[in-house]
Amino acid sequence: MDAFHPRVALPFARPAPDHVARSGTAPAPATQADADGDTAPGPRSALNAAPALAPLKILHAEAAKGFGGQEIYIYRHMLAMRDRGHDVSLLCQPGARLGELAREAGFTVHWLKMGGLLRLMRGIWSVKRLVARQGFDVVNTTSRRDSLIAAAGARLAGAPLVVRSRHLMSPINSLLTYTGLPHRVMTVSSYVKQLLVSRGVDNTRIGIVPPIAVPPQWSQIDSADPWQCVQDTRAQVRAELGFDQAQVVVGCVAVLREPKGHLDLLQAIAPLCRQHPDLHLVIVGDGQPVMDRLVALRRELGVASQVHLLGYRHGACRLMAGFDVFALATHKEAAGTVFLEAAHVGVPIVATRVGGVPEMVLEGSNAILAPLGDRPALTEALQALVENPALRQRMGRAGWEWMRSAQRFTPSGHTEATEHYYHQWLKELGHGQR
Repeated sequence: MDAFHPRVALPFARPAPDHVARSGTAPAPATQADADGDTAPGPRSALNAAPALAPLKILHAEAAKGFGGQEIYIYRHMLAMRDRGHDVSLLCQPGARLGELAREAGFTVHWLKMGGLLRLMRGIWSVKRLVARQGFDVVNTTSRRDSLIAAAGARLAGAPLVVRSRHLMSPINSLLTYTGLPHRVMTVSSYVKQLLVSRGVDNTRIGIVPPIAVPPQWSQIDSADPWQCVQDTRAQVRAELGFDQAQVVVGCVAVLREPKGHLDLLQAIAPLCRQHPDLHLVIVGDGQPVMDRLVALRRELGVASQVHLLGYRHGACRLMAGFDVFALATHKEAAGTVFLEAAHVGVPIVATRVGGVPEMVLEGSNAILAPLGDRPALTEALQALVENPALRQRMGRAGWEWMRSAQRFTPSGHTEATEHYYHQWLKELGHGQR
């Protein structure tokens, strides 16, 4: 029977990658559990801050085994909520990178195989027993598969609040996991909320909590001159990558998937590369078949020496500090944490005006947005920054200052918004102040 089961501890504890790490918080010793067995507790972090509202016992669920933007959002969210004093646990599949990171960071992780009708039925009853035994105030699901299992199990167990999160802007094929099983829905942008409303989800049942943008650990935000710290890191990264200060580096950090628009970006920048021998495009990320297509296209366009395909790189956020411009010609984006990360390191942005992207930038201040599919407009946006160092500096600084003042993207702003919705919804459902 595929029930919850503990996993063997990893032989060593790996630090969280730069793109998920927080500044100033040390990981607590590992804790893991199985739904029908004992829990091996580890001490809680001494850095937890007192919550503005009563602490809640929360179970998050995620079926995906990979580690992309959605999983980064969940991981940062869990860390921030724990630091507010909430008791946060995770339900995921064996082998999920999110689960391994969460366990290493000291969270209780419940493991469940998800997939197939038999596992679905068994999983529902396992979650029902888990929720009934643990007494969670909130069960927050993420993907369709874990929502079918965890939301159904939680409702059968009488959980006070079941929430379905939506981090994507892809088509919604079934409303069951948005209207039938959860009490409420949480999403990352106004754009995605409107997509849900257009598919029939009640507007009053949807909350919006943007992703967390954390300053990179190396940024020394409390130093006497934090902007100079960013500039010093920029010089170090450029030296490591082999670029001098006279060269202009346009960079892109994103997994190599068709909807991310890497091929569009390469085609848009190629004419500028031919005009400016010191212009370079750096792409960080891996994935087939897009990588092979990029290799062929840069040769076809005659810019192979100016287009650098670095593949996956640990510490990609630090690499962004070495860019002169961050560019992503994405075809669809629910929000886009990477734009906030680029702003955090003082890099101006060129992107497409799609989905929730306009909510993650200050258009005209730290970003230039081009219409989707308009290659000349994308080239023009890139050209404006490539050929104007003063504009790059001004827009980069504007984004950096925005990130230092935009409360809603901070861990505290994120948790306050989440707490507001959780407690409001619990009250609406008759459970009062908790």
